[in-house]
Amino acid sequence: MPTSLLTTIYKIFVKKTIYLTLIFFVFYAVILFSLPGKYVSPAVPGIILFFAIFTSTVFYYQIEASIKKTSKFVNFFLIATVFKLILFLTLVLIYALLNKGDAVNFIISFFIIYLVFSAFELVQLLKVQDKMTSKRL
Repeated sequence: MPTSLLTTIYKIFVKKTIYLTLIFFVFYAVILFSLPGKYVSPAVPGIILFFAIFTSTVFYYQIEASIKKTSKFVNFFLIATVFKLILFLTLVLIYALLNKGDAVNFIISFFIIYLVFSAFELVQLLKVQDKMTSKRL
């Protein structure tokens, strides 16, 4: 796959990531005005931005690895997944220890945002892999 195709795929992914991020911010605003403040973590905007940036970065490298070789993509995907889980667990634990009053709200928010961004990333990766497989045949 030429580099221009990689750039095109990545631009499309970034646009979709921005849309997803905006949806999260709208949803956050609705929840913020609907629920008492004690049920909403003030860290949610940071979590949303963190996942948007992190997901976009990892996606680029996963696509780049898949261009080189399918087996390299699988290895990179597995290593990236383990790394992400360790990093996310560390972040959650550090935040929970430093902000005990907000720990439960933070963990719930983090987990929900993590699930949505992970599902989004996986669906996009599968679409790209499907396109690449059909082009190789």
